[in-house]
Amino acid sequence: MQFITYELAQEIVERTMKILNRNINVMNDEGVIIGSGDSERINQLHAGALLVLKKGESVEIDSSRAVRMKGSRPGINLPIRFSNQIVGVVGITGEPEQIRNYAQLVKMAAELVLEQSFLLERVQWKQMLQSEIVNQLISEEGLNEESIKERAGFLGINLEHPRIVIVIEKSDYTEISNQKLIRSVQYEVGKTDLIGITFNNEIVILKAVAVKESKGELTPFLKRLLKVSGGKVLIGSGSLAGNIKELKSSFYQAKRAIMVGSKLLPDASFYHYEDYQLEVTLAKLAQDEEDKSAFSYYHKLLDQGKKGELIHTLEAYIREGGELNKIADSLFIHRNTLRYRLEKIRELTNKDPRNIKDLIELYMAKLLHDIS
Repeated sequence: MQFITYELAQEIVERTMKILNRNINVMNDEGVIIGSGDSERINQLHAGALLVLKKGESVEIDSSRAVRMKGSRPGINLPIRFSNQIVGVVGITGEPEQIRNYAQLVKMAAELVLEQSFLLERVQWKQMLQSEIVNQLISEEGLNEESIKERAGFLGINLEHPRIVIVIEKSDYTEISNQKLIRSVQYEVGKTDLIGITFNNEIVILKAVAVKESKGELTPFLKRLLKVSGGKVLIGSGSLAGNIKELKSSFYQAKRAIMVGSKLLPDASFYHYEDYQLEVTLAKLAQDEEDKSAFSYYHKLLDQGKKGELIHTLEAYIREGGELNKIADSLFIHRNTLRYRLEKIRELTNKDPRNIKDLIELYMAKLLHDIS
């Protein structure tokens, strides 16, 4: 297995040469130079590196010894170790007496860069695997449950745990990149949670929760997500998925909560599906209605009244559950004025807000208008 690539070797060279005013060479486990401050030496065989690989220890080459070794220059060559094995060699050009104090520092720097690269690759691999699993769970039909459970097991995650799907969408004002956003969010998710990016660049969290966990207990987590995201995102949560098959439904519930909630309450921070279940259901029914003109009577309310007073009255009537005193107080009008407005709504739309069936139809018409 090749631990040190040409790109990684050159990164080691550039990092160490910024600190030391000396040429640095990095050789692979066959003694071939794959990184150097002298580009002409790339792909040359390094005699000092071959000695290091053979002996398993550092090798110093002074001027007199360099003359006897073809193609060699004075310097110190040290083994690069990773996972208890020698995976390459790093060399510093110069007289050993002058550079001996720096040799171990260069070796440590090379091994640190290698370790960081390995850890980064593992993190990236884990992130890619999580995204793949998340996308399969929320989108695929006929899912092979045993196969995906096994893959999640590689990450130490039990998919049998009840979960709530959380969707994070970037708003039109968000400038943060997806990678930076997901890195910020990752610090907040738990070890048993799954996080991924969909093909539409949404961040999806399959959050493991207790069966009896309430919306209030989830809210602090959503607030933390909002904070680390910089506040310029839309966050929605679906209902509890008790098994793998229910995750897809929870995902679409979270998306619909964002779609409807952001239109009805654009200043809200996040949207729980259970808070918008009625609105989501009615909006879907309204959108599925082929004859959109069936709700055209709502536009008559938009065209009537000063500053949309009839619309505000209908909204207050819905919000206050039809209690006339509360409605009048919230609108700062007399009850007689309120009765006049309700009668005006009935005349214009042929729908009486005081009739529950008519009120539902008015609300559907309002929702269709608001989310369009």
